[in-house]
Amino acid sequence: MTSYRFLVTAIDAAGHVNTVLRFSEGLKAAGHEVYFAHREKHRHLAVEGGFSFIPFDETLWKVNLDELMLRLFDLSVAKFRKDPVERLLEKYPNEEEADKLLSIYYDVVNQALDKIISDEIVKFDAIIVDFVSPSPPLYKSPIPWFPICSLNPLVLYPSGPPPFSGYSVNSDQSNWDEFRKIHRQAHSNLIETVNKDLDVAGLKQARFNPAKFVDSPQTIGFYHYPAALDYTECEPIEPGWCRIDSLIRQPDDDTDFVIPERLKDKPGKTIYFSLGSLASADLAMLQRFISILAKSPHKFIISKGARGDQLELTDNMWGENFVDQLKVMQVVDLVITHGGNNTFMETLYYGKPMIVFPYFNDQFDNAQRVVDKKIGFRVNPYDFNEYYFLDCIEKIFADEQIKNRVEAISQSMRNSNSLSEAVKMIEKQIGLKKASVH
Repeated sequence: MTSYRFLVTAIDAAGHVNTVLRFSEGLKAAGHEVYFAHREKHRHLAVEGGFSFIPFDETLWKVNLDELMLRLFDLSVAKFRKDPVERLLEKYPNEEEADKLLSIYYDVVNQALDKIISDEIVKFDAIIVDFVSPSPPLYKSPIPWFPICSLNPLVLYPSGPPPFSGYSVNSDQSNWDEFRKIHRQAHSNLIETVNKDLDVAGLKQARFNPAKFVDSPQTIGFYHYPAALDYTECEPIEPGWCRIDSLIRQPDDDTDFVIPERLKDKPGKTIYFSLGSLASADLAMLQRFISILAKSPHKFIISKGARGDQLELTDNMWGENFVDQLKVMQVVDLVITHGGNNTFMETLYYGKPMIVFPYFNDQFDNAQRVVDKKIGFRVNPYDFNEYYFLDCIEKIFADEQIKNRVEAISQSMRNSNSLSEAVKMIEKQIGLKKASVH
């Protein structure tokens, strides 16, 4: 068997990083050599996965990426508490600055990637990327590249409900085109800014599309979603995209998560609560959640986020700023999540029902898919009713059908060989590429 050398990278967001790391595990299992390229703070992930690591040259950047993302979040937090249409229609004083920060974010990642690809010391046979905007270094390189879409796959189904709307496939379609129009208008400044950068890079054929937040494949690309939830009723899918049912990476070590002492003797079920790395920065909202969950008869493990030191937990809770989510998932009875695709997939993989509290982008679509497929509940931040929220928890524990449906999805994800098939498809494409140049 021919062994190839892969460069693997993603934008600096937990879900995207975790997805490409799992893909890397599949490449390694097939006998290939993997180089994970990212920020120095992620080196340990490469070491734990047994991959080579190439650090981004952050001296190229004039910004602190962590501070930039928190600043971007703070500029947008007011709109995140509104429904998807209202937040798009309303103009905010800091929107231009937010768009500029997002453009800078794309640019600095591409700078780092360009330096690695241009390095003649290490030659790569292919590149695996999980990006949300066209990348000039990829288009300019002769190395074949394969995109990963770790978003809800509605972005790949032109005939389905508009991505990021949270509309059901069964909803009134007369609203769909209007949402698409409003969404594009709301992102017009960002579109113009990013496309100007692409023009400067000589890439007039590549355009940024905020209705997708994923680039079209060069040949083939892969998205992460279980077959039981996929939008097959909205086919056809865009050309070149293939589904992988499960891209859940392995835990960092073999130790189990132990329920903390302060919770061991508490009554009720054990529930994991996480709003992800960005939404958890909304401290006012998170503290409100905590005060409501204090009224529940159950116990909670809380992922508090980067600003978690400012939160006060109640007696029926334990939490840390960052918890080992892959291990926590395995010992809880229910997950309350923002619906980011990575946490969404992990919850399903470990067979846990969920309540989704969507905050932005594809989280709305995942939340609605939970409702449409009857595997949990959706609670919206813009019409939040604490009694409904607490009742959803009790309804899930009382509904055996929800538990059975989730368990069936979990088993199908665990039994799928779609990752190994995806690796074979890439191997074939690399072989064809090499044959064409000889």
